[in-house]
Amino acid sequence: MKLQRRNSLITIAAVLAFIGSAAFWSCDNTFHVFDDIQTEVKQVGTDIFKNATVKALGDDGTNYYAAMAKIWYRPITGSEWKVLPIGAGSGTTDYYAYSLVSGGAGAIYVAAEESGEIKVYKGTAAGTTWTVISLGSLDGLNLDELYFANGNLFALAHNGTGSSIKYSLHYSNGTVAFATTTLTNLSAPLLGISYDGALTDNYFAPSSTKVYKFTGVTGAWTDATPGSSKSFGGIAADNANKIHLSTQDGYLYTWDGSAWSLAKTIKDKQTLGMIAEVKTTPSPAVYRLLIAHGNIGYYEFDGTTAIEGSDSGTAFGTPASAYTTTVYGKTVLAVHSASTGNEILIGLASQGSSTGYALYSNKYASGAWSGWSAE
Repeated sequence: MKLQRRNSLITIAAVLAFIGSAAFWSCDNTFHVFDDIQTEVKQVGTDIFKNATVKALGDDGTNYYAAMAKIWYRPITGSEWKVLPIGAGSGTTDYYAYSLVSGGAGAIYVAAEESGEIKVYKGTAAGTTWTVISLGSLDGLNLDELYFANGNLFALAHNGTGSSIKYSLHYSNGTVAFATTTLTNLSAPLLGISYDGALTDNYFAPSSTKVYKFTGVTGAWTDATPGSSKSFGGIAADNANKIHLSTQDGYLYTWDGSAWSLAKTIKDKQTLGMIAEVKTTPSPAVYRLLIAHGNIGYYEFDGTTAIEGSDSGTAFGTPASAYTTTVYGKTVLAVHSASTGNEILIGLASQGSSTGYALYSNKYASGAWSGWSAE
């Protein structure tokens, strides 16, 4: 496996965030920063997350996992974060983590460089048992990212350099060697993969300029790009299997199983990124989308109205939770709802930030969310 420490999605997110922040400071004054910041309490978190970047999050029902240069973990019911050893026997902490995804049924998947070699692992038994997944079609390529959808593990990889870089998507069931999908020779990296379940049994995978749709991991892809020639920022499926697609100029498309909706305005001319569906109330379940907003933070969207993370109507980031000194001013890279318990984690790019940390949690109790607290 060729070695090149390059995470295309993190690079794209940083560039888009810079563009979005310029637009924000020039025309958007709805965050109430100067009103709220005087009443917020400075938070103290774990030093490993200070001035850092958390690029992926997950859990296996026992532990939370956060990907930086290494994978860190803590028990869902605990508080102390430690470096996760990976590999045979007692494992090793001498590795560089490329990517991390939750795999359902108590599993996580990790792509890492270990002793000069790229390996993809399946971790079970709370991250204590590791199985190597053969690289197969990934051999000789540069690995960029892992995705998990509908019980399948996908890997984005590339070859070439500079303007000759071409991307390809590969898959495994989590046990057998990776094989090539029909998505090959792409000029831009994919932003993620979502599956629409019983709606049409299709996978959706956008790049910044095109949306690919394919049935089955080996099925032929078709162009499913919404109109208007927009550039895209992120993708996610919701609890009803609808697919949501953000754009880099402030809009959201939704696939309902038959067609894309008209573009919904989240915030005109603002750069949007990753999307995650989270519950505003766990039982009975009520949902909102969190949509990353450049390097500013996020919007909450209930299907009708989008509000900034510091708005008085927010479910997760009230002024009392110190939103403006936690999430605000940073690029949101990952949001993870716990598979057990009423908790959300948010991973951020906080290098150079004067407001601290790259990982915060938010807990639901007594009918309300606690607000973002530094991990």
